[in-house]
Amino acid sequence: MTKEFLITRPLHDEKMFYLYSFSKAIIQIAKENKKILLINLEGERANRKELESALNKHDKGLVYLNGHGDERTVFGHNDMPILDKDNIKITKNRILYALACSSLVELGQLAVENGAQAYIGYRDEFMWVVDPSKSAAPDKDRNAAPFRKVCHALISFLVNGEQVGTAVEKTKMEYKKLIKSYGTSEDDPFGDAPAIGLALSWDLLCLDAEGDKKAVF
Repeated sequence: MTKEFLITRPLHDEKMFYLYSFSKAIIQIAKENKKILLINLEGERANRKELESALNKHDKGLVYLNGHGDERTVFGHNDMPILDKDNIKITKNRILYALACSSLVELGQLAVENGAQAYIGYRDEFMWVVDPSKSAAPDKDRNAAPFRKVCHALISFLVNGEQVGTAVEKTKMEYKKLIKSYGTSEDDPFGDAPAIGLALSWDLLCLDAEGDKKAVF
């Protein structure tokens, strides 16, 4: 049985350029899995109309939203709202992971109230650290590498059939391992390691889920 995996990948500013980079590996994994129907809404296609059209064609699946966010909204291309209270019903029967600041606070709960199986996200700002000299090539940015790793780990756990609660807890373990690695560094002349450790600690505190923790993709 084919399973639907939808991902939004805006690409209109530097921060979205990084999130786009973070999701490259999972795109490849999904493409290679013959049991997964991949719907990749990237660039200008990461918009409300395309999202609603795609989700209305299927009954359930996994939705991975990349974008800016606030407590009530996830944004898509050009920071236009892609998911909010007015179309939240399209998430019914689905598992969602929103790599978007703060959306778990209200939108996540609202999604579950409207029938979503589960909503994974962040209760406050999602933080990461970058090397400004690598902003044009985020794949090569070593500062961003640990944040790419945890984001990939979470969605990879879900794609590979882990329960929502297990995926979140395993990702938190990845955070903790990385925090120990990046907490301090005597040979870090630019002071990036403490900043990375702080941002990882913040994201660890903010990561959570609403809904059925036993739900499986």
